[in-house]
Formats: sequence, structure tokens, C-alpha cells
Amino acid sequence: MNRMIRGAAGLAGPLALVAGLAAASAPPAAASTPVNQSYALNAVGHFSAQTVGQATYSGGSPVILPNVSTARILRTGIITDKAGAVSASSRIPALAMVLPGPGSLRAAAVSSSCRFNRKTGVVTGTSSVTGGQITRPGGRTIALPAHPAPNTRLVISDLAVIILNRQYTGPRGTLTADALWVRMRLPQRQKLVLATSVCVRADLAAAPPVSDATLGLTLGGLGLLVLAGIAYRLTRRRRKQAAAA
Repeated sequence: MNRMIRGAAGLAGPLALVAGLAAASAPPAAASTPVNQSYALNAVGHFSAQTVGQATYSGGSPVILPNVSTARILRTGIITDKAGAVSASSRIPALAMVLPGPGSLRAAAVSSSCRFNRKTGVVTGTSSVTGGQITRPGGRTIALPAHPAPNTRLVISDLAVIILNRQYTGPRGTLTADALWVRMRLPQRQKLVLATSVCVRADLAAAPPVSDATLGLTLGGLGLLVLAGIAYRLTRRRRKQAAAA
């Protein structure tokens, strides 16, 4: 047992060097590399916020936010964002939004999701609005469809331009689905994007952790010498153990 411990300690230095070579040769993760993700809110205008509650397949999921109350314009219940190897989803319950006029937009929940189909190679998205309605000045209401078609556009005079189930594709085969896109009329000058899901046209779990080019750099030059030294020492140790037996 002690012999095994000493042997492992003797290899620690060369193995650490190989690990260092691998880290040095691996390219840094690019910020523009697409990844499955979801987030609750993007906002520009009276108040601004970027990718609030963001969950990513590589960086952490799920992300759960407590009740949100922002600039007396937006209130929500407990938000849940998720991202996996082939899917992503965002759900915002108890949504209440103040519109100019004054008006309001309320929903029991708004949500979006997207998924890459491993069999067909197609990525799809969907959004839903549960119990959604817009109240206009004078108490008039407009009911929102529960399962709107992609890019359903509503223009409401003096209140807002609204797009339900907003969907668009990105330059690297990504599909983005927004449950709710709102651009308020004056004087608010506020744009809100709620419950966003983004999916890559790929199975991220199947992607190799190290590319062929990186592996070639890792095992090239000094790396090969280090591995050869480790192999020689292991072979020599086995021969000594066999002779002793």
C-alpha cells in the first residue's frame, strides 16, 4: 500500500505538467459561442436590465428568482429558468405590468420553451400566456390568446405594441423564443422582453470536451516526452515488482 502511495506521488509532477499543457493549448471559451439558455427579462428604457435570471446549460440551471418588483412597472411571482443539453425554458407567474394611459397587462403566467430534436435535427420553440388580458382606460379589456402563433403582433392605441410568441433564428443556428415582447408608447419609452428561451441546433451533451486540434497540441512536443517518461517509469516499476515476486 505504501509502495502504491509513493508511486502515485512520484507521478504527480509529470501528470500536473500534462494537465498544464492541456489547459494552455485549449482555446478560451468565446463569449459568442452559442449555448442553450433562458432568462426572465431584458429591459431598455425607463429602467434597463440584461438577461435577468439567466440559466445556461454550461453555467448553471435551474435559476429561481423570488418575486420581482421593478420601477413600479413590473411585478411577478417566483420565476424559474432552465437550460439543458437540448432544451431551455422560462416561466414567469403572476405577471402584472403597468402600461401608459393608464392601462395594464396581467397574466397568471407567461412561458416559453425551445427544444432540439435529436432525430430530425430541427430546433423548435413555443410560448404560452395563461389568463392574459390587457386593461385599457375606461375598463375595457382585451383577452390574450393562450397559445399564440409565432410573432403574433398587437398594436394597442396609446398603450403599447406587443408581440406574443416572438421567434427568430440566429446566425449560428440558434432559435430564440420570447413569450412576450412589449414596446410601450410615450411617455414611458420602455421596452420589455419577458420569458426568453434560446436553443442551439445541436445536442450539446454529444459535443466532445476537447477538439482534435486541441488534443494534437496537448500530445505534441514536450507533452509526448512527458507521457513517454511516465510510460517508461510504469514499465520499469512493473518489471521490478515481477522480479521481486
